[in-house]
Amino acid sequence: MRYIDKTGPEIALRNPRIAILPLGSFEQHGPHLPLGTDNILVEAVAEGVAERLGAFQLPVQPITTCYEHHGKKGSVHYSADVFYRYLVGIMETLIGKGFRKIVLIPGHGGIFVLEPAVRYVNAFYRDSAVVFVDPYEVRSAPDFPFDEQGIHADDMETSLMLYIRPDLVDMSKAVDCIPEKPRPYLNYGSIFTHSPSGVWGYATRATAEKGKWLLEKAIEEAALRIQNLFAELAGVEAAIESGRIGGDAQ
Repeated sequence: MRYIDKTGPEIALRNPRIAILPLGSFEQHGPHLPLGTDNILVEAVAEGVAERLGAFQLPVQPITTCYEHHGKKGSVHYSADVFYRYLVGIMETLIGKGFRKIVLIPGHGGIFVLEPAVRYVNAFYRDSAVVFVDPYEVRSAPDFPFDEQGIHADDMETSLMLYIRPDLVDMSKAVDCIPEKPRPYLNYGSIFTHSPSGVWGYATRATAEKGKWLLEKAIEEAALRIQNLFAELAGVEAAIESGRIGGDAQ
């Protein structure tokens, strides 16, 4: 549940056990989608997941890291070291307030400091557990309706926006682009090196119907993975405490 419009006493009364931190990005999304696309989409997913888990949903963090969009006005990011400390600081604060389960939901694929931040907190706060899930890991679904070559402002993101905020989508400006180079080339330079429009995928194939499918599937699968991860981590911790894992060799 979203708590931004709740009071402190209401939160205390509900006493949620899980905190969910959605991570967006402020960046270009081609000529047909707004700069806040990642924030809009990850908030919709996080709200659905929080509702299913009875979790405390923090506001979307709207600016993260998006180096791969440098070269044109519109995209804004933190430096990696600053955002790493920022993430760790939020998680440490949540732990200090009594949360022992924290979920990070990235709505942007370029947050490359996410994994080391999660590793650090899990290593040094052993009485807590932090997990992160990609809400769009649904490509193995038998009825997956999207082309798998897209990664940005593509069929998936455009379809979600058509379902969630169609008023912000201008399909008359949608274009398709599948660069010759694979995604790892974004480690070496801007997306505009490979796609002048800033689109990577088939934006023109998007529909609101596909967006509805994806949002519902993303919420369902993300909630299930979160529950399974926490159950697995609890089992590992119990095994360590009992000496079944990590004990002295006999």
